[in-house]
Amino acid sequence: DTENNNFLFIGSYRDNEINNTHLLTEYLKELRREKITISAINVGCISKEDVNILISDTISIPQHLTKSFSDIVYKNTGGNALFVTQFLQSLWNEGVLLFSLETNIWTWDASAVDAKEIIDDVGVLMGKKINQLPIGCKHAIKMLACVGSKCDKSILKLFMSEMEGMQGSMRRLNHERSDQFLFLDFAVDEGLVKKEGHDYFFAHDEIQNAAYSLIPEFERGLLHKRIGNLIFDHTPDDRVDDVLFLVADQLNRGSEFIKEEKERMELAMLNLRAGEKAMSS
Repeated sequence: DTENNNFLFIGSYRDNEINNTHLLTEYLKELRREKITISAINVGCISKEDVNILISDTISIPQHLTKSFSDIVYKNTGGNALFVTQFLQSLWNEGVLLFSLETNIWTWDASAVDAKEIIDDVGVLMGKKINQLPIGCKHAIKMLACVGSKCDKSILKLFMSEMEGMQGSMRRLNHERSDQFLFLDFAVDEGLVKKEGHDYFFAHDEIQNAAYSLIPEFERGLLHKRIGNLIFDHTPDDRVDDVLFLVADQLNRGSEFIKEEKERMELAMLNLRAGEKAMSS
């Protein structure tokens, strides 16, 4: 709209994930050539002082008393905000950081915190945390990671109860694991997943990446194909447009396992339909 001079667009990206030939880089260059104002705000790690403020505020203890503790946390996390919060959670899970009912104050074992293994990859830390969850909860998180960062409960229930684990087989879940949404709610309590209305979504994309990385590579394509087919098969004809992009994405990611000519033609037609819908939007 060339007549609208009051448009503000806010976007975000990780500069370590794009290079000089990336489409986003080229697009930003084009915008600058068009004399469009771009304000870049670099959001880095938080400082040692801010880590202390965060911890002090979290456990309601004056900053001068938490400084030695926060210095160790900063050393182990480098000030990565997600890393800091998950590191604190892991300390609480392991009983290194705990609330004393006798003194009504948070206490910690400084030597145990200092001796804790330093993991310089937040994805590895997230993966370790997910692996410590109950089997059913771990399975539910992996299923959500396959679909994307966010998914409606009505879509999830189309396939989650039909699928089991990542151990090379796909069978109907047994009775003990039947309510996958209880497991997702458990993940919400753990701070890994959030829920708004009927939508479940990952609290951070690093958590989604960690959950997805726990699925063996040789199983991912087959899993995507299975999810796509289950969603498509359980969706009424008059509602297919609502899940068109999701189904096409899942089947495309599992296309190496689509061998029959009839299925490949059906996928091609599905992609055509999705493309036409995208162009008409």
